[in-house]
Amino acid sequence: MEASVECTHCGVVMTSWSAPGSPIRYFQCPFCAKTHSSLYGEVFRRRAGVRLVDAPARATRPSEIPMPSQDDMRWARVKATAARWFARIDDDERRLAAKATARPLRAAPELEGVPDADPVDVVEIGPARVLRKR
Repeated sequence: MEASVECTHCGVVMTSWSAPGSPIRYFQCPFCAKTHSSLYGEVFRRRAGVRLVDAPARATRPSEIPMPSQDDMRWARVKATAARWFARIDDDERRLAAKATARPLRAAPELEGVPDADPVDVVEIGPARVLRKR
């Protein structure tokens, strides 16, 4: 059994490949697409994004570049659609907040010539009181 590399962010076994004749091996997560190199051993020692696990390695040739499966591509499209949707919502919220604070409230054009009422002249109007007959 060969040791495999697991993405600590997603918790899945990473795909790996290397160039012909090169001692450096590259590992890529099929979900978050983070890539790590065997050249940087401290990443593996400190588990900074990857960790070694005892799991069977994928049956790929050393020079083969990993290709995502149909399910990986479908999930990538779903995640991209969700990211665009959330970005659009954030943009709308920022735009509406900026619009609300940037423009002071103005009177309607037909009320521009009407003077404001003096608070002393304001009279409260309420429903009439019904008197009982005796």
